[in-house]
This record gives sequence, C-alpha cells and structure tokens, in this order.
Amino acid sequence: MTVAGALARACATVSALDLDQVPPESIEKALRIIADCIAVSVAGYRTEPMAALVEADTKSGLVSGRAERNRSHRSTVWGGGQAPAHHAAFLNATAGSFLELDEGMRPTGHPGMQVVPAAIAVAQDVHASGADLLRAVILGYELCARLFRAIRLQPLAHPHGHAGALGAALAVSVLRGTDAEAATAIASTLPLASTWQACYDGATARNAYMGHAAAVGVRASDLAGAGFTGSFASFGVSLGELLGDGLDEAPLVDRVRYEALAIDAGYFKVHSACALTHTAIDAALDIVESGPLAPDSITRVWVETVAAVRKVDIRAAPNDLSCRFSVSYAVATALCTGTSGPAAFVYRSDIAAVAQRVEVRVDPQLEQRWPASSPARVRVEVGDQVLESLVENPIGHPPRALSREEHFAKFAGAISDPDRARDAWARIMDLRRLPDVDSLLAW
Repeated sequence: MTVAGALARACATVSALDLDQVPPESIEKALRIIADCIAVSVAGYRTEPMAALVEADTKSGLVSGRAERNRSHRSTVWGGGQAPAHHAAFLNATAGSFLELDEGMRPTGHPGMQVVPAAIAVAQDVHASGADLLRAVILGYELCARLFRAIRLQPLAHPHGHAGALGAALAVSVLRGTDAEAATAIASTLPLASTWQACYDGATARNAYMGHAAAVGVRASDLAGAGFTGSFASFGVSLGELLGDGLDEAPLVDRVRYEALAIDAGYFKVHSACALTHTAIDAALDIVESGPLAPDSITRVWVETVAAVRKVDIRAAPNDLSCRFSVSYAVATALCTGTSGPAAFVYRSDIAAVAQRVEVRVDPQLEQRWPASSPARVRVEVGDQVLESLVENPIGHPPRALSREEHFAKFAGAISDPDRARDAWARIMDLRRLPDVDSLLAW
C-alpha cells in the first residue's frame, strides 16, 4: 500500500470511532487531557509574550471582548476575549506550549495541545455537544499517535507542528460534519519544518509550532470547504524523506483497538521542562527530599540514562526556555532548589555553574528498557559523600499515573483561582452530558 493509501485508510478507520465503545477509563483520560490542555494554556497566557500578543491582537481587531459581540468571533481565547476559530486555536495552543507542562506520549509526541484547542474552538463555533467534542478529541489524538509511531524523524527534527495538524484537521472536520479526508489531506500538504535547535537556543517563536498545527487543522477544513485539494503523498515526502527517515505504514492501517486506544498511553507533566528530562528530575528530587543542596557544595553530578535523552544534553543558554531543554540544568536546578515548576527554570548563573559539573552518559542496560520505560540514575558528589537515586519512569507517566486528586492539584495551580478551578474541573468532567460546548468555558 502507498503512503497516501495508508493515510487515507487511517482517516477512514479512525473517524469511524464509536464513543459508546470507548472504555470508561479511556473516557476519563480524555477528559483529563482536555482539562490539562486548558489549564496549562491559561497558565501560559500569564507569560509576558502571550499577554503582549493578545493585547496586540485585540488592538488590531483579531481578538474582541465578549461584550463587543463580534459575530465572527465565536471561539474563546483562554487568555481573555473571543476570536475566529482558527485564531483562537492558534493562540490557545501557542500559550499551552510556553511552560513545557503540556501532556504527551512516548515515543516523543504531543497530540493533546495540537488537537484540543482546535477541537474546542470549532465545537464552540458550531455549538457541538460535549459528547461530540469528546469523540473528536479521542479520534484526533488517535490519528496523531499513529502518525508519531509511523514517522522516524531525523535527530534535529522536532515533533511539533506537522503530525498534530492532521489530527486537528480530522477532529475539526468530524465536528463540522465536513469531508474529513479532504481536510486531513490538505493538512498533510502544509507541514512545518520544526527543529530542536530553536529549543536549544530558547527561541520562543518555537512555542508557535503548536499554534501552527492547531490553526492549520482548522484552516484545512476551511480550505477543503472552499474546494482546495491536498496530497497525502506529500506527507510521506516531507516527513518520510525530508524531515524523517522512512515511514512505517503498519500503525496507520491498524484497526481501532478500544482496549488499547492511543489516549490511554499519554502522560501528564508535573515538571516545567522537556519530558526527556523528567526521570532525571525525579531522581534529583528524590536525593534532595530532605532539603536542597547549596550550589557550591556540589562537586560532580552523573546522569546515567537512555540514548533519547542525548537530545537534551546541551549547555543551557541564559533564558528559561533553553534551561527547560537542558537535562544538566534541569537536574542542577532540582538539586539546588528542590523544585521543578516554572520559577525553577528562570536562569541563574550559580545553577548554570552546577550544570557545568553534570556529566550525562548512556547506560546500555537502561537503554534496553526504552521506550517502555525511561529510566535515569543520578549520582551527586557532595564532599566525601555520593548520593544516588534510580527512577524507572517519571511521575505522571502511565506506570506512575497521577491520581485524580494529584491531577486536580496541578489543574488548580495552573488556573490559580480555587473557585474557578473547581467549577472548571466539574464542567469538564461532566462534558459528555453537556448539550452545548459554548458553556464549557463559562467559569
């Protein structure tokens, strides 16, 4: 079968997903992904660049306040205001990328933040039911996950901005009741050449990779409705040859397995950093459970882990985004602050000096456990002592899943208003019974 044929078959197979056959635990996972994406995005809007972007877009008329009742602005900007569906999706997904707290799946991919903002924006626009939104998110996530498993990206190609757009296009088209295959083929023709280098440099424009995918998902449906055509084969060229090294068709053409949906394998982040750093952060936090270490007391640090972590074995540039993509800085800040939230990744020269003493090695025995596990061992030399911790998987991954209470704590912290957080969480958890998604965000 050709790549084009496999992608067309994947669209047809996944878009036929029956919500009534989805197990209750998978429904809850999907609801939590929706909640997580909203909360993480709301927190992202509190960053200076996102606040400034919304202000500029409001002045230019791209965003309007609810009181203005702009008839073409029917989708909520989670940082405040209303916008057309494609622009709300762009802003919400971009904000959701800022703090590196968005959910994901292994091997590396982040379907949620590329699908959920697009699906919610369109569900509001067409007054879809909560059940319809839930189904769209699950099937959009399923297609994204199949694509992430199918492509083998080149080492410097980043997973945001391309496969996510196809999942978003499928979700949007299902919600609108329009030609899903045509829209997804158009999204296949509009990939983004996203790179890890932008992360290493701390170029915050890379946060718009997510926004690009969400917006393309919506616009691909618009283009299909206007008579534009797309090329599934183009995806095979761009992701299989230009940005990747081949494409495995098997995950694309598999039947929908309700007992093992892709959404079940997703993880939630509790550390404000690239997911590849999380096991090492957990190990470092274990070591300093009784209290952080003084930076000048740390002589040497060794991190033994899997080869995938080499992607983030860099010296951080002096900015918070680059720090989030440096395993040495992530471990150093965990050891010296005992924390891993957004504030821990504000660049500090004394922590950067500790990061210079961190040596990262691939352990062949640990490597054998990837990707089922993502183990890391951290050893810290302090005076005449060597402190050590080995962690198999990070908190928030399926083997160490967050309880509902733990996840709500993350959600409430991101929303930052306890009463609004409780109201929002309750609305999202009751999504399947909601008659109109437009009331989902009325908290």
